[in-house]
Amino acid sequence: MGSFAAGVEMTMVPGLLDGLKIDKLIAQDSLPQLCSAADRLRRMAHELPDTLGPAALDLLDDLLASAAEAEQSMALQRARIRYLESLSVTDELTTLLNRRGFEAELSRALARARRLPETGLLLLCDLNHFKAVNDSYGHQAGDAILRAVAQALKNNTRESDYVARVGGDEFAVIMTHTPNQESAFLADKLSTLINALQVPWQRTTLPVSASFGMAEYDRDSRPETLIFLADQNLYRNKKPRLIPAEA
Repeated sequence: MGSFAAGVEMTMVPGLLDGLKIDKLIAQDSLPQLCSAADRLRRMAHELPDTLGPAALDLLDDLLASAAEAEQSMALQRARIRYLESLSVTDELTTLLNRRGFEAELSRALARARRLPETGLLLLCDLNHFKAVNDSYGHQAGDAILRAVAQALKNNTRESDYVARVGGDEFAVIMTHTPNQESAFLADKLSTLINALQVPWQRTTLPVSASFGMAEYDRDSRPETLIFLADQNLYRNKKPRLIPAEA
């Protein structure tokens, strides 16, 4: 085949892509358009093998390889972005929501309550004498307690509820779609369960002690007020210290 014919065949390839430029799509991180261009290239490779000469087919092969590599690279980038976004709202130790994730879900829950309307419950959980555990047994023992409490809360709430670690030894549970008449029962159930936990540690077991506070929400509730009310209720229920305070 002469150089002129080969040149014509090679110019057919970008023309059939309707002006889409692979290199620009890669630079712009435009995954939908890139996938569309790659699909066109694949169809061309199957539909036109007899009408294109070796030079044009080589160009198609190069473009297909570039498109496939870019698709894979961009898919990995998307997955990494999703992972990093999850880290921004996830507590690394317990895999629960962190404070940022809790605040976001609380705002969504209250927005739903205003829109539908519906009622729900906010529970706060504060571990008692947790510092004494860290001081006596070490931070790894404290971490074991935190993970056990997190798992117990997660396992004993619904998929529609949100469980978060909002501080060092503080947890929160947003219970959506919860009638007011069930609030006290649910709070007492979780409190009884957590306070019955015994966490194995080396050659002993560590008992868990926690105080709970609750506040019901409805369409008129606001995040700051709701948290304040639950916090006040928690400290009214706060259990006495088991380790005497130093004078």
